[in-house]
Amino acid sequence: MKNLPGKEMMTGADWIKILDPFDPTVLEEKYINECARRNPYDTCYRWDTPPRPIEERVRHSQWAVKNERQELEGCVRRIEEEGLSPLTYKLARAALIKAIGEKGAAEYNRREYERLGEEGRRMQAEEYTQWEQEWEARREAQEEDIGWYDPEPASVHEKVVRVRKGLKASNGKPLTQREFAKILSYPINKYAEAEKTDRYGRNSDPESEVEYELLEKLVMICHANPYWLFDPDCEADYAEDDFNAEAVLMGDEACVYAPVDVILRWINEGKPRVTSWEDGRVE
Repeated sequence: MKNLPGKEMMTGADWIKILDPFDPTVLEEKYINECARRNPYDTCYRWDTPPRPIEERVRHSQWAVKNERQELEGCVRRIEEEGLSPLTYKLARAALIKAIGEKGAAEYNRREYERLGEEGRRMQAEEYTQWEQEWEARREAQEEDIGWYDPEPASVHEKVVRVRKGLKASNGKPLTQREFAKILSYPINKYAEAEKTDRYGRNSDPESEVEYELLEKLVMICHANPYWLFDPDCEADYAEDDFNAEAVLMGDEACVYAPVDVILRWINEGKPRVTSWEDGRVE
């Protein structure tokens, strides 16, 4: 959007009046696909598993549009109460971009709903139900064979790799190291080093420790789950009320993504206060 406020703080931005006139129905397919790629949980864009039924995704994306607008309104109120500062400006701009992306994701789902037709929607729902049943059967068989799943520890380096592979490029394949480093605005040589370690990182080179700056970017830009990323015990001890607790336990890609409230809770709790990667633990 040409009238999107720049990264550097500027005065006079009317955040709501920038969002509300935005009409995603006029966007070309390539731009709608970009919105979908930025919101894979809402759109199931390029997921390896069968997509969730489109009716469910349409309802969720409609809720997300309203929710993100409320988030932006909250940022506007904060500016009015606290005044414009680099922090309040940055939060409002991020909320605006997220709200615009959600409107694009909702339009992506609306177009898919119309494109599928009644028969296509029925077949999609049946395929997803069948996949769920088969997945549940495989999990039950696995538990019978080995008992309760005891996840193997993953090093921070391996988690960095999983975040990258959890995001897909426009061709549906995982981003390359160079592509991912460009999105993060992080030096490619330092990023490549952050992925280097032997299995579980038990004998990893101390010189190749993962920088806090990179981990913070994975949380704030890629929406990586901060508890899973920073806490080495997260795979064994995870809050039961979080929607992706089982995904973390099973080591699935889904644990990469975290909703906004999880990230905000992590920030509000001041975690991690002191970060030390000695012996693979966070203090």
